[in-house]
Amino acid sequence: MFANACRMFAIACMTVVHAGCMTQERYEAVSTALEGSAALRAETIKECTNGEWNRKTVEGLALVMDVSENKVPHLACQRAVNAIASGKLSYEDLVKVRRGHITAKIVRIMQGR
Repeated sequence: MFANACRMFAIACMTVVHAGCMTQERYEAVSTALEGSAALRAETIKECTNGEWNRKTVEGLALVMDVSENKVPHLACQRAVNAIASGKLSYEDLVKVRRGHITAKIVRIMQGR
């Protein structure tokens, strides 16, 4: 279940930065844009939250994040966006998440720490 939860967080991160065509240069541009625009952060969180969320994944993330299931999509997206905007989630971290390598740093971000 934890793996599914982490996978959904990875999907949320990738949704935020359109990781299908993400290069480090593009990631840095997206991070800078998110950092400087509250409106862009809000719109990105909204789009991510409204994406398709698998029930089992939501259940797993709820446990990892220690929140109710109905809060998971918004909080996971918010935490991903804020971590990218602040530089807390680096391009290298995103690559690790995309490859399924979940680190303590990623868990802390999911937990809002």
